[in-house]
Amino acid sequence: MQHLLWGATVAPAPPKDAPPVRAAARRAAVLAWTLALTACAPRADEAPPAKAAPPVAVAAASLESPAPVPAPEAADAPDVAMAKHWKGFGVAKCSYLAPREDFIGDDGGVDVVFHFHAGQMSEREMRESGVRGVFVSCGYGIGSGGYARAFADEGRFGFMMKRLTRAIGREANRSDVHLRRLTLASWSAGFAAISRILAVPEWYEATDTVVLLDSLHAQYVDGEGPARGADRVDVKMLKRFVRFASDAAAGKKTMVITHSAIVPPDYASTSEATAALLFEVGVVPAATNEKTARGMTTSTAADEGGLHVRGFRGMGPQDHFDHLHMIGAVLRTWVVPRWSAAQNR
Repeated sequence: MQHLLWGATVAPAPPKDAPPVRAAARRAAVLAWTLALTACAPRADEAPPAKAAPPVAVAAASLESPAPVPAPEAADAPDVAMAKHWKGFGVAKCSYLAPREDFIGDDGGVDVVFHFHAGQMSEREMRESGVRGVFVSCGYGIGSGGYARAFADEGRFGFMMKRLTRAIGREANRSDVHLRRLTLASWSAGFAAISRILAVPEWYEATDTVVLLDSLHAQYVDGEGPARGADRVDVKMLKRFVRFASDAAAGKKTMVITHSAIVPPDYASTSEATAALLFEVGVVPAATNEKTARGMTTSTAADEGGLHVRGFRGMGPQDHFDHLHMIGAVLRTWVVPRWSAAQNR
């Protein structure tokens, strides 16, 4: 079969019970994207101020490594029948979507994918991902500041998880429901929520996979302005992601990062931030030129252990939204096989 991230296979039609994304909602989202370009980067209340330029010297053209090891072919993940509607679980601005059956382990364990920022717009891809687990979609506004403030309290995510497992338990008439495996995913500004969650030791250890879909941003060490270069990225603001990427490269975790070629007006782009992160981890990307099923064209790729990076061309709103809809292919390619293998051991 063709690799989901590289093949030209046309995506199947959405399930009959999966409501389509309304045109009005997409138009509103495009407007939100325009506004978000001025609000996506971490602000002063999200990370300590920079003191000196970090030793990062990565240029976008420095792509001299051999082609990366091909990502594993996505397994034929079983079709998972999901519930018809999203449900609340007592947490403001969040809702969950669960399989109709057979997703709670004998011991009460459940797999959970938290998605931050516009998750329900990629509902079709979630339904087709093959994940036999619970999806949670949370939204806290346009800019990254709302996501950082939502998790300023270190106990917030633990509270949310308790509410979620209790709600699932009530639906299944079980009292033993608990988290088994956890993926934290974000698109665009949602990365700030993941950064705050990973700052809590309990949740760093509990997180198996992080997925950042055109969602890794930082400020520059020496002021604002467009396209200042990856060597000017303030990597201190990326420290939690650098740590997770290092663990993923060592095979302890899984991390998937995608980025576009969009150039923000006054902070580091996702391509610059990703290049800076890879430098810190010691992984060199290779130049690529492949077409995906969505018509996206790759520019760079890197695979080291459980760390997988894909860079794409494209500098407009639709290019940004294409990354949001990659969640299904990413999960099906790298998370479903990993979780299935662990469950079968």
